[in-house]
Amino acid sequence: MAVARGIFRSARKAWIAVALYTVFLYATLSVSFDLYSSVYDRIGREAMSRWMNIMFLPVGLILLLFVLFFLPRKFGVYLSFSLICLGVALCLNLLTIPAKRFHFFQYAPLTVLVFDALRFSVKDHYLYGWTLATVALLGLGDETIQWMLPSRYFGLTDVALNAGAGLLTLAFIRFVLGEENYPWGPQKLKQ
Repeated sequence: MAVARGIFRSARKAWIAVALYTVFLYATLSVSFDLYSSVYDRIGREAMSRWMNIMFLPVGLILLLFVLFFLPRKFGVYLSFSLICLGVALCLNLLTIPAKRFHFFQYAPLTVLVFDALRFSVKDHYLYGWTLATVALLGLGDETIQWMLPSRYFGLTDVALNAGAGLLTLAFIRFVLGEENYPWGPQKLKQ
């Protein structure tokens, strides 16, 4: 059974969103790096690292409020959310280069868009595998473009980070949100 509800009402619109977001990611590779480098040079490694970690707090708080107030109250949902947050925190702690933390902000939305586009054609739990494969492939494209840019380089670790962001996002969709609540929470029954 395919996921019935989604962000987009047609596969065409969903794939256009995926394409536009991917073009945006690829087109801003050198600009975002230059901006990051400029800020990094001004404030230093420690301040940049702290600032990058603080950026996750509002996102985590919004997701926590969503889980608490819009999803069914189940122990499994809370446990899954806690484990995903722990996984993100562990990744943030292990990433010594602050710029690497942006991968979560870039590839989590891409994962949702790809998931929503694939739900029109991929059935059952294959949807998760195909979504992860597509996100990893798009992340590989990202790194390949960086390899061609003069001031950038190809990073296999970055490909893994992109896929990891996709995996954690898919875990959120499957174990926290649940297919029956995708994308905005439980649907109110119309009387």
